[in-house]
Amino acid sequence: MTKEDFIENVLNSTNGITQVAPNDDLYEKINQKINKTKVVPLKTLWLVAASIILLIGLNLILINNQNSAAKNQTASFEKSLNQDNQLYN
Repeated sequence: MTKEDFIENVLNSTNGITQVAPNDDLYEKINQKINKTKVVPLKTLWLVAASIILLIGLNLILINNQNSAAKNQTASFEKSLNQDNQLYN
């Protein structure tokens, strides 16, 4: 048996198979489960939105605090330099 004959034999192996018809009740149950839409409750949606807004607000507050702390540190460093224009004592 050559390689080409083997490939042809495998490709043609499904020619005599007949299709099986599914049970109508089972088919209908499967279709109902597939097409069933899940609705998210409005309360859950509002809780998620409020959580996201809260997280964004906290992040903005923390970023603002870090920026002001960095500015204060820079200002104190500049003040120490301006006293005698020396970087090292």
